Amino acid sequence: MRKSLLLAGAALVAATWTMQAQATQGVTPTEVVIGNHLDLSGPIVFWGVPQRNGHIMGVEEINADGGVHGRKIRLVIEDNGYDPKKAVLATQKLLQQDKVFAIVGALGTAVVSATLPAVLEAGVPHLFPGAMNKAMYDPFNKLMFALAAPYEGQVKAGVRHFAGKKKRMAVIFQDDDFGKDIRDAAVAQAKASGMEVVAEASYKRGETAFSSQVARVRQGNPDLIMLGTVPRETVGIMAEARKLGWNVDFLAPASACNQAVADLGKANTEGAYVLCQYAPLDFDNESPAVKAWMVRYEKRFGTKADVSAAMTYDMQKLTALALERAGKDLTTEKFLAALETIKNWQSIFGAPPLTFSRDNHVGTRTAVLTQITNGKFKRITGPLQ
Repeated sequence: MRKSLLLAGAALVAATWTMQAQATQGVTPTEVVIGNHLDLSGPIVFWGVPQRNGHIMGVEEINADGGVHGRKIRLVIEDNGYDPKKAVLATQKLLQQDKVFAIVGALGTAVVSATLPAVLEAGVPHLFPGAMNKAMYDPFNKLMFALAAPYEGQVKAGVRHFAGKKKRMAVIFQDDDFGKDIRDAAVAQAKASGMEVVAEASYKRGETAFSSQVARVRQGNPDLIMLGTVPRETVGIMAEARKLGWNVDFLAPASACNQAVADLGKANTEGAYVLCQYAPLDFDNESPAVKAWMVRYEKRFGTKADVSAAMTYDMQKLTALALERAGKDLTTEKFLAALETIKNWQSIFGAPPLTFSRDNHVGTRTAVLTQITNGKFKRITGPLQ
């Protein structure tokens, strides 16, 4: 009788766990479905492809170690082409067809802004977007967590750094929420720091010619130009200025902190100041742990490791940590509560430590200032706040 009761009790526990898992979207007794959408074919593909690789590498390592509480992570990645319409369709698929448990690392401010409402309405966690505009953390929402330092804070810190050194600032920015966030922060801080804002120019997303924008801001004779740009456009604007023999200083946010800027820009981007959270990798100067990671990455993907892959690798490691802390009986509420227990989490890549809490879902608000020197991103300050 006692043995029968024990067996019945065990069966009841197992059945209860199975029902709980099945009741939470994207969770079964054997897997958790994690999704995202990245630019794999559009103007920020320099970010998108390595970010895809970082997600894949992180998940493969987690699964090779046995997954989390016996569950493997199934990763679903869609191409958003940096196009809001395409991103909306991709998000609908992830939510309705793939039934993901969480969206982790969706890339691009314009496309994330277009898709975020649907994710929140579905009650699905929206974690660590590759977008640092204000809508990613304000107003506070229990489903939203940010890994990257907000554009507003990093840009203001960067402009403060140059206050006293520079007197006249201009801004060239992408004409959408991403670019306007950077423009607004730069202008506000310049005025607060006693710098004169002498000119502004915007461009449409996807634009490739910048002669009119450069000519417009040059008329104001600035000694610093703040860019609200992604990698390709950063290169294009600086190349146009250098073609005119204009050696004004440029400051760009973390959206341009990508080795592609130096590799494609070559002499045109030498000397550019770039705000970074994860500085581009330089094998000879990395720690043994990062060197080993870079070797594994190159062996897996047949290309050199990229800092944007490091970011998304960390995203999956953080996700797995929260899944572990949430326990075997996984629910969305337990997972969110587990994320809030992460304190001073330090990446192997030297980025600022990340801390979340019940009333703070922004992991860090700090960035470092780098300068492109001999084709490499060299740190010239510690964390700026």
